[in-house]
Amino acid sequence: MSKRNVFFSLFIILVMNLTAQTLNREVKAIIEITKNEDSFMVSAKAENLSKINQSLSYELKVFKEEKKPGNKSSNIQSGRFVIEYGDVKKLTTTVINSNEKDEEIILLFLIRNIDDEIIGKARKVIADGKIVKDVYKVTLKKAPNDGIRLTGVVFEKVKTKPGRDFYGYFYSQFLIYNFKDSRTVLVEEVFSRGRTTKIHVKIDNKKIFEFFVQPRTDYLKNNARIAARLVYDNFSKKEKKYIVKY
Repeated sequence: MSKRNVFFSLFIILVMNLTAQTLNREVKAIIEITKNEDSFMVSAKAENLSKINQSLSYELKVFKEEKKPGNKSSNIQSGRFVIEYGDVKKLTTTVINSNEKDEEIILLFLIRNIDDEIIGKARKVIADGKIVKDVYKVTLKKAPNDGIRLTGVVFEKVKTKPGRDFYGYFYSQFLIYNFKDSRTVLVEEVFSRGRTTKIHVKIDNKKIFEFFVQPRTDYLKNNARIAARLVYDNFSKKEKKYIVKY
C-alpha cells in the first residue's frame, strides 16, 4: 500500500471517530462595536447556550493594515474564564483609533474549551473608518515585516440552516489539517434553480468545490470531508510557489 493510501486511510478513520464540532452552539462568541468620533469601542462577550457551567479561554485578535503605505500591526488579548449556564459575560474591551481612509481592521474573537478546541468564533471588519456590516471576504496575502500573518481563516456567508450545518462540519474537518496558509477560505451559499441553493467553497475567491444543498446530515458531512480534502490538495500544490519572506 502506498504512503498516500495509508495517509488517506488513517484520515478516514480519524474522521469517523471525530465528534463533529459546531461553532457558537454551546457558547456563542460576540463582538460589539460602538463608534465614537475617530475611535471604536470594541467589546468581546461570551454567551453560554448550554445547560452547564463552563471553564474556557478566549483570544481577541486585532489586525490593522494601512493599504497604501503597507504598514501593519497586530494585538492579541487572551485569558481564561468561567461562565455559568445561561449567562452572558463581557471578557475584554479595547479602543481602536481609526480616522484613516484606506485602512482596514480585522477583529477575530475565538473561544476555546479545556481541550483547546475552538467552540465559538466571531469576526468583524472596520474599513475606511466604517463598520462593515456584511463582509464575507477579507484577504491578507503578504506578511508584515515583523513576521505576523493571519493564517487558517475560514469565512462563511450562508443563508439556510443546512448551509450553517455544512459550515460547522467543514470547519471541524478544516481544523484537523491545522492549515498554516495565509490565503482565506470562503464557504458561500448561493441561490440556484427554484428554491434550491448551492454551496461554493473558494480559496481567495477561486471556486474549488460546489454542490447542491440537501438537509441530510450524512450528505452534508460527506461533502464537508470532500471539500476539506480539496482545500488540502490545493494548498499542497501551491505551497512551493507561495513563499512568504520574513
